[in-house]
Amino acid sequence: MDFQAYNKILICKGNIRNTFVDGLKTGYEFDIKYPSYRGAFLSCIEALTFKIDGIEIPKEDIQLQVNNKLFLMDELSECFKEYWFVRDKGTVKVFRDGGLEAGVHELNVYMKHRVPYTGYFGQYLVLESDVTEKKIAE
Repeated sequence: MDFQAYNKILICKGNIRNTFVDGLKTGYEFDIKYPSYRGAFLSCIEALTFKIDGIEIPKEDIQLQVNNKLFLMDELSECFKEYWFVRDKGTVKVFRDGGLEAGVHELNVYMKHRVPYTGYFGQYLVLESDVTEKKIAE
């Protein structure tokens, strides 16, 4: 279904932040929001992918932090008790030696998600959000 109204909130304002451990750049992170006027359980997310400068980030290198808990991409389908409130940010943590070079980068976030309250007769409304923005890496 082509419903784009909430795509504009998927990628949050703010920069991409490099992360450090003992002075070494170990990756980077950025914030996203659930693209709806209601929150949902993490298990409603059918696909969640990210690209930097047109290159897809391997899911093994990503964790999503929601409600102060970290989740692997493969765990989301099982998180039927973990609710992502619509006004809360999720932090995407990418593990990459050397982090991300300072400067402007193109960030793409793609999310395919079921709308949980539409499950009439076993059929759920499934929405796709695909947003690309220029972001500054610090």
